[in-house]
Amino acid sequence: MTTTAAREFYDADDPARWGRPEMPEQHQVTAGWVARANITGPSLELGCGVCALAYVAPRYVGLDLAFRALTTARAPRVCGDMEQLPFGDNSVELVFSWAAIEHVPHPERVLEEVARVLRPGGMAVLAPAWHCRPWAAEGLEFRPYDALTATQKIRKALIPFRNALLWRALFELPRRLARELEMRFHAPPFRYHRLQPNLTEYVGTDCDAFTSMDPHAAIVWFAARGWDVLTHATMRARLLARHEPVVVRKR
Repeated sequence: MTTTAAREFYDADDPARWGRPEMPEQHQVTAGWVARANITGPSLELGCGVCALAYVAPRYVGLDLAFRALTTARAPRVCGDMEQLPFGDNSVELVFSWAAIEHVPHPERVLEEVARVLRPGGMAVLAPAWHCRPWAAEGLEFRPYDALTATQKIRKALIPFRNALLWRALFELPRRLARELEMRFHAPPFRYHRLQPNLTEYVGTDCDAFTSMDPHAAIVWFAARGWDVLTHATMRARLLARHEPVVVRKR
């Protein structure tokens, strides 16, 4: 799957693919960090969709891959690719993104671009849908059993078990401990799991996700490069990270 295929998918005449028109909780959280850090701008939202979070920060600009979504927005916006931001080095004071980076084929490039465009002392509020599930592309959580194959029915029945916190911790905790150890020796690459997105039809939340990412991997990526991790400053907080935003400040 390529960026071109994703652009064609999001440019379809289907508002469900463009993001939510209202995001009150996300607005409140972002505004809180803007006030806390005394952000005066410029501010860039990645994956803005219809710009539901426009003007949550000073000198706002939204960026999205879908041109059709941007035509409905009433805010300064740019049609572009998160993997290649059309902004200069050290030109932005705030970058924020909600439920968008998981829809990019190469999220490591997004992190590199965030690091490039943020000025020293600038802040990033990153809140993709962490841990996207491999069955989302098929819409197994939303489709009735009588519409599924025998194999899909078994996988659907196992979803509650596979989503259980204890089961997931058995796999994630060893990986997180290994990253913590690796970080002591060098700055590790950003690792994630590739998914097969459904770019044919929108069948439910995260069906179009390209990757499943662990917030701990993002935290370690920034921390190992000397950034301040404002939301997860201690090892305990890093190891227990779940679905919350990761907020970092560039030194």
